[in-house]
Amino acid sequence: MRQRHGSDDMPTMGQMRMLAMLAARPWSLSELAAAHQVTPSSMSRTVDVLVQRTWVERTTAPDDRRKVVLRLTPAGYAAHIAIRDAAREAAARLIEQLDERQRVHLHEGLSALRELVDHACSMPIEPVSGETR
Repeated sequence: MRQRHGSDDMPTMGQMRMLAMLAARPWSLSELAAAHQVTPSSMSRTVDVLVQRTWVERTTAPDDRRKVVLRLTPAGYAAHIAIRDAAREAAARLIEQLDERQRVHLHEGLSALRELVDHACSMPIEPVSGETR
């Protein structure tokens, strides 16, 4: 999407993933670092970019003032939704170019991939709204 839009304003894949994770729930900095398999200081630098864009805010946990909790701001939710919708539209345009046989193969392949990921991950992938398994 960054290449298609030709803009450095477009978030990176890692930033888009982080927006999606934070849209689901608040995360601590250490949880995000562990989920991305990076050090907390590396994750902090990544989060800095999202904070500068006013998409993410840092707060302290009510039960532990040493713990940093990250939440999406209203602008962050809006960015997440806009990016998600643009990605879905781009994927839909690509899929529309496939014939019925190719669509069936694509669905079968993605279903097999989902099963593999669900078994490999401790957190199964939740269905997208309107999607059936």
